[in-house]
Amino acid sequence: MHDKIGNTITHATLARWLELWSDQAKNTTLHDFNDLVKRYGEPHRHYHDLSHISLCLEDLTEACSHADHPFEVELAIWFHDAVYDPRRSDNEEVSARYAQDTLGKLIEKESLERVQSLILATRHTEPPKNNDEKLIADIDLAILGRPTKEYKEYEDEIRQEYGWVPDDRFKAGRAEVLARFLARERIYYTDHFREKYEMNARANLSHSISMLRTSGPYQ
Repeated sequence: MHDKIGNTITHATLARWLELWSDQAKNTTLHDFNDLVKRYGEPHRHYHDLSHISLCLEDLTEACSHADHPFEVELAIWFHDAVYDPRRSDNEEVSARYAQDTLGKLIEKESLERVQSLILATRHTEPPKNNDEKLIADIDLAILGRPTKEYKEYEDEIRQEYGWVPDDRFKAGRAEVLARFLARERIYYTDHFREKYEMNARANLSHSISMLRTSGPYQ
């Protein structure tokens, strides 16, 4: 298990996971929780681990009143990075299929389809279609607007996840990704997250892009 994932986070997320389920389902879903913890503890994960899920859940708790279907939004948070390999481009699609395989026996078809659509919204490749997709997209990108020190740690962790990519190639690609977010009229779709994070996110992104485009070896 990744060193960053301590017992405190695991215990806290287990309590959160069990809160989702009825008494009848808790024993069934413990196996699923353990499998998720194993996946989020894979050694190649430096940012996309259980700490990321924990922070997403904290943001959801604060913004839960904005969700139309909070149960499905929370499930989608749990599963949106269940499959993560930085060498592939279909992680969200495979994570959605994993959610289907895991949750198909536990929730109704309509609810499952909603969870899968929410997972796919974290690709950030097209505008969200509804309030819940806007909410999960904003939760996933909350890190962009967090305090500068925390944002810098995130950037360093992303660099570790792409450790096999040469500096010049990584810096050009990363600057392009960040510039796409900065070019949006709004980085955050919901008023809640826009008010909380938009200004700081733009400052973080602007500084990071400038460093990526002008500095020497990755800092």
